[in-house]
Amino acid sequence: MEQLRLPRLDPNSWAAGGANSGSTDAVVAFPKLETLVIKDMSNWEEWSFVEEDGAAAVAATEEGEDGSAEIRKGKAPSPMIQLLPRLKRLELIGCPKLRALPQQLGLEATSLKVLQLRGASCLKLVEDLLFLSDLLLIDGCGSLEKVSNLPLVGELRINDCPGLRCVEGLGSLQQLWLDHDMQELSSLWIPGLQQQHKQLHGEDVDVYDW
Repeated sequence: MEQLRLPRLDPNSWAAGGANSGSTDAVVAFPKLETLVIKDMSNWEEWSFVEEDGAAAVAATEEGEDGSAEIRKGKAPSPMIQLLPRLKRLELIGCPKLRALPQQLGLEATSLKVLQLRGASCLKLVEDLLFLSDLLLIDGCGSLEKVSNLPLVGELRINDCPGLRCVEGLGSLQQLWLDHDMQELSSLWIPGLQQQHKQLHGEDVDVYDW
């Protein structure tokens, strides 16, 4: 199984952190990265953000999350890590075995505007992307079942997702684009989207052929 993991960071190297190596301020991973494209990862199954290795994680659990044991030993607690704070555009293309998006993506990528998912055949859920604001494009994700809790996204484009049965929690949606084959399937969830949009904005979501 292929995995993509973010390794533990050294605040003295390429990440941006506090003023000195002993600072307990947050360390920022990829502080200037605005566009990330991951393409043709045919065997990639798992994507996770790793902030510390297994041994360190166990030690932190045993010693307490506040780092008190480290302080007693005369060591500064490990810095917190902030991930992808300036990421605006993320594209995943040709990753047919990827099973899930990392939970941290929805919590840490606070500048995310555009997410494109193409050919993620095993992906079942796209949810809890709290800061995604402009566009979500999903194309050729045959196992996708649910899109939910994207409160800021303004435009949704869906093509070739025959398993999609639930789309909800898109309170700011203004435009919905669907390919012809999605028209009948979307009748399961478009009424709910329209009802929410009318309650919030007094008008329907605009629906277009893609």
